[in-house]
Amino acid sequence: MIHHLILLDDEADVHLAQGKLVNGPSKIALAVLGSVQCFSSQARWSQAALEALASQCPVIFARWDGKTKKWATASLIPRCRYVNPTALSKLCKLSERKATQIASDLLMAKIENQHLMLRVFDPLLGPLPKLKDNSFSRILRLESRYARFFWARYFKAAATDLFAREKRQAQHPLNAALNYGYGFLYHAIEWQCVASGLEPGIGLIHKLRRSRPSLVCDLIEPFRCCVELVLIRHLDEMHEKKHMAARYAEMIEETWTYRGHRFRLRSIIRLVVESFVRSLDGKMPFQPFTLHPRDACV
Repeated sequence: MIHHLILLDDEADVHLAQGKLVNGPSKIALAVLGSVQCFSSQARWSQAALEALASQCPVIFARWDGKTKKWATASLIPRCRYVNPTALSKLCKLSERKATQIASDLLMAKIENQHLMLRVFDPLLGPLPKLKDNSFSRILRLESRYARFFWARYFKAAATDLFAREKRQAQHPLNAALNYGYGFLYHAIEWQCVASGLEPGIGLIHKLRRSRPSLVCDLIEPFRCCVELVLIRHLDEMHEKKHMAARYAEMIEETWTYRGHRFRLRSIIRLVVESFVRSLDGKMPFQPFTLHPRDACV
């Protein structure tokens, strides 16, 4: 069994002992570590532990900057170690039709997931209208219009006086908590892209931009509803960063429905990325994450 270690405690003291990574009373064998994610800016790491992990699994250090309201991240292992040249070649050579299909599937899954969530808040809300054709520009316009529709109702369900979604330098606690949760998803998806040999900077929807993982920004879209659901369930804790960190860590390990079966969200992320890789040659359809009504309950 592969384990994914998440460190949240600022008092973490990580060192190596008898082939195991040790942090307080917790011990985990290096051989079963699939990835490590550290959200603590004050954790103490021994040199031996870092050197051992460098040859074992991807490690990402993430720190929330309270002034800029952004995540600052650093990767211990160069991405080039995990490059899958076949997958990268297929991604870069995708036909316009196929790229449009995958991008549209991602955005439509996001919209459908959020609409299902709104129908839980308001059972009288009508169904989402179906598009007659698969026009990417039409999907983009729909997403832009739907965002205004969605956030107005989401903020109302959260009983806040918010009128706008702040993506950067969020001042309202609800927007800051959303950004914080999306950060958890970003890093989990980036890990899986790296593990699958994909370069996270090469995407389909989001334009190439220096230091931005465009592919991660694409693949995260259908998963955003998970953060939005967790936050709406724990609104009383949104002012406490440590409490929300624990909730989002639990979210990654909770079971959700995907393709008719129950998996941990971390496993679903792996399955979605693998589905994305298999769809690049056009032989298998891409299967993004779609929210199940049972998981949408608040």
